[in-house]
Formats: sequence, structure tokens, C-alpha cells
Amino acid sequence: MVETLVRGRAAGAVDRGVQRAVAARLRRALRELGRARSSATLVFTDDDEIRVLNRDYRKHDRATDVLSFHLQELGGEGDPAGNGVNLGDIVISVETARRRAAGRRLQSELERLAVHGLCHLFGHDHKRPAEAKVMFALERRLRRLPL
Repeated sequence: MVETLVRGRAAGAVDRGVQRAVAARLRRALRELGRARSSATLVFTDDDEIRVLNRDYRKHDRATDVLSFHLQELGGEGDPAGNGVNLGDIVISVETARRRAAGRRLQSELERLAVHGLCHLFGHDHKRPAEAKVMFALERRLRRLPL
């Protein structure tokens, strides 16, 4: 299950159809990973809110595109502790996503960010080259899945 929330200025920037499409992409990714019984919350927000979250939780006083807040630390998408549980929250700044879309449709960028956030919920990171290679390969695979 993927629940969506829209907050701040994102309310006027992302319609229900886009919200449903991004949630569908996450549900499809969860099914592919054998985690259809797991859930996540997808929060669409604005630069102001994500900047506060980024400052308070990561000590970076700037807006960013996506933040993930896991409810338990997992050792990858195959970790049995991630089966049938609430994985956590994926928070996306629609304003930053729009700027970074670089000619792509906003929906495509939001789907990319949602899948990126989901990879983080499963414990993946991209700080080191070897970790980044694994995470980005998973992200590409999940984004290419047909709905």
C-alpha cells in the first residue's frame, strides 16, 4: 500500500492523476521486490518544508529533491524484516523536482524520485561508488517496469 499526502504549495502543483501515477509506480516496484504487503507514505511538499526537514535531520540548510525516513534499518530489498511492514516516508519537493526535470515531464521526475527514495528505505545509499552502482542499478530496473 502506498499512501499519498500533499502539503504546502505542492497542493497547487500536483494533481490527483499525477499522485495516483507516482503511487502506482511505487506499488509496482514493491510487487517486483516481493514486498507487495509492505507499505510506504509518499509526501509531496514544497521547498520550504523539505528545507526544514533537510536542516533538522541531515544538517544541510537547503532544499533538496527527496528525503527518505525509514522506520527500521534494512540491509537491502531482500531483508526479511522489510516484508509486510510500513517501510517509512518518502518526502519529495515538487518545486525542486520541477526545476530538475530538465525538459522531462514532472510526473516522470516525481516517479524517479519516488523510486530513488524507496531504494533508500530498503537501506541502499550512493555515498561510495560501489554502493552507488548497486543502488542506481536497482533504481533503473524498478523505473523500467511496465505498469
